[in-house]
Amino acid sequence: MSVLTYLPTYLTYLLASWLPGCLPAYHVVEDVLHGRVQPETMARSCLQGLLRLLAPWEDPKERRRRAWGAAQQAAKDFLREWLQENPGEEVPESVFLACEVSLKRRFPDLGEENLKRSFVRYSFLDLLRTEGPPERVRSPGEWEALFPRYPALEDGYLRSFEPEESVAIREALHKYGFCVVRVLSKEECESSVAAMFEEINLLRGRKGVEGPAVTVEDPSTWFDKNWPSSCKFLLDDVALHQQAFANRCSRRIYRAFSGIWQEEKLHVSVDKWGVARGAKDRPRWRVGLKPHWDVNPWQCQRDLEAGIDPGYQGLVALRDHDLETGCHLTLPGCRGFLKQWCLERRLEKVSSSSKSFRASEEDPILRYMVPVPLRQGEMVIWSCAQLHGSTHNSSSKMRLAQYIRMFPAPSAGCKANYDEKDNFSCTRVLQKCLKKGQLTWRELDDLQLDPLGRELLGVDLLCTT
Repeated sequence: MSVLTYLPTYLTYLLASWLPGCLPAYHVVEDVLHGRVQPETMARSCLQGLLRLLAPWEDPKERRRRAWGAAQQAAKDFLREWLQENPGEEVPESVFLACEVSLKRRFPDLGEENLKRSFVRYSFLDLLRTEGPPERVRSPGEWEALFPRYPALEDGYLRSFEPEESVAIREALHKYGFCVVRVLSKEECESSVAAMFEEINLLRGRKGVEGPAVTVEDPSTWFDKNWPSSCKFLLDDVALHQQAFANRCSRRIYRAFSGIWQEEKLHVSVDKWGVARGAKDRPRWRVGLKPHWDVNPWQCQRDLEAGIDPGYQGLVALRDHDLETGCHLTLPGCRGFLKQWCLERRLEKVSSSSKSFRASEEDPILRYMVPVPLRQGEMVIWSCAQLHGSTHNSSSKMRLAQYIRMFPAPSAGCKANYDEKDNFSCTRVLQKCLKKGQLTWRELDDLQLDPLGRELLGVDLLCTT
């Protein structure tokens, strides 16, 4: 057999043999002549080599990137299938392990060291961010069973506790996520209302607002141009009146929070007055606070799982809060449902921060939120893990409140430093007010604080900073 017979094929094969996967070119003729390689085999190998030669060159980094993308998609497909079969359930470690084993088998070129559990978890988090878990369908009865009703009285108000009823208060917080406590007298509340409007009119003076003094009983003084605050429900500045500090240092409020935390070393917030103008004849003022968490629910759940209590909020009604004036709104039992809620929702961008988070208007849990009417002097205390908001004011009266909460002081030695976490912690706010001149040391001295008041406000800590 003449070599010239195979010369064109040989030359083609010689070019193609530059790429891996072809037979060595210099052995081709000899192998064919001696019958060790059939001409058809050589032709097929030549064709494969030519196709590789003509195919566009691919960057190894790009090829590896595509392989990683395929592996991540395979992980998502694996985990998505499990989620669809088990809606609303937490993915067990055994499923992550099975996914890891499957990936190592399907993508050996990526290396076992690279396809670790961390890669599977990253793929899972990306799945939750982009698609979210499948919806878990519940009947109305199943939804209602998740959110127990707080005990109501015949007059429409809710069951309330004395501050000393620590066990009952903790049980209510555990079951419902909130409770109502009787803390201030009528006289203390009326003094607080007078203090609030004294500060409102002082604020008007500082801002140069012209018009009649704002009074709680005269709706004709409430119009927008005469109102000093741009906030819907709060005044612009924290409450610095002596009565506001007296309420913060109330022994009844202290006993309530001390029993909740089971801790005596507490600090108190220095927060704002809350006011919602009567909107009976002003539909534009009928605005409620939309349901939200003060700290995003994913962070709350991480704190709870780490043994860190996310804390509590508090609001004292300075006048009656009923369904007409509007009142606090909450989801009973939300704290206990929080983990399940997180498992059934798409992972949001804020999940890694401590920012507040507003519930979607389509979320079915909103149907089970309930109003919390309060008598004058009652305080609603709720867990930061609670979804809450407020109903709008449709009456001719103002809804008035003071926001007060207490939390362990740094000296209590808790896992979390609540002074650092809380934007309205006493040490943070008072230091800022002293620096800006909104408050002076003389005014602090004029409060004539007893040892408990000094400890609650962290005054001695301010002296050392």
